[in-house]
Amino acid sequence: MKENKMGVMPVNKLLITMAAPMVLSMLIGALYNVVDSLFVSHYGENALSAVSLAFPMMN
Repeated sequence: MKENKMGVMPVNKLLITMAAPMVLSMLIGALYNVVDSLFVSHYGENALSAVSLAFPMMN
């Protein structure tokens, strides 16, 4: 039977291996929203306001 890595792996290495994918996905999502805001800002203030209101719901 395979051992549970949360019981045997050192805490620092465990935090890095388990948190890194989540941090990376959140950074990619935030970058997507920034780039989206830049493109939408060319359409006007109302469009940018709509994107700004949708950003917290997406996160």
